[in-house]
Amino acid sequence: MSNHAKVSNPVGDDMRSLGSHGKVSTLAQATQVILLLVAAALLIGSLKLPLWHIRLEAPQYRGEEALRIAVLPNAMRGDLKEISTLDQYIGVHVPPTLPQFKWLPTAIVSAAILGLITCFLRHSLRSAARFLIAAALATALGIAAIQANLQMRYIGHHRDHKTPLVGVQDFTPPFLGKTKIAQFEVTSALGLGAWLIGAAMALQTTAGLLSRARAPHAASPARKCCDHAAAQLKPAPVLH
Repeated sequence: MSNHAKVSNPVGDDMRSLGSHGKVSTLAQATQVILLLVAAALLIGSLKLPLWHIRLEAPQYRGEEALRIAVLPNAMRGDLKEISTLDQYIGVHVPPTLPQFKWLPTAIVSAAILGLITCFLRHSLRSAARFLIAAALATALGIAAIQANLQMRYIGHHRDHKTPLVGVQDFTPPFLGKTKIAQFEVTSALGLGAWLIGAAMALQTTAGLLSRARAPHAASPARKCCDHAAAQLKPAPVLH
């Protein structure tokens, strides 16, 4: 019996490689789309949740009776009426609205929509676009936080000193953490909405990293297959 050597077929091997790569590429693209869809859902959901909240506790406001304010992207909620009444005794005025409410919701919604639009960009642009969107949203949140700090300082330092509690010193409520103002223990922290926005930015960044990882090798199996096919069809040189 004679042994027959196995003849390799480079074109066939490369076609199988191309098919395998196509499945991997499709899976990677689907993963990126899912990440961006989840990020968009988190951003839209954050519009109805507090980005930041503050809690004021005093001898007459203990436990469940403590006063609370929650700041959403476009509104303030909580014990605003009670706090406004108490503020008359220490000479401060809490504004009913904040400048961030005019532009922050638009920034959040724009980041959600633009993240999805990157799925339709050229492959070479997707990664940079996703990084840019996440960075722009982080910058917007940073600006909002700086504005909030300045506003709290203004509230605590531009007071009417002709009030019943004349001994209360000027103050700045904490943006994060705890402090004591007159008889109140004041505690502030980030709300659930802020954490959702942070998670959304992380997902957009991850989608950008996945897009960058796939970009250098996206066309290599197809190009290799075409090269082999061209070599097979190339006519043999004529000997004279």
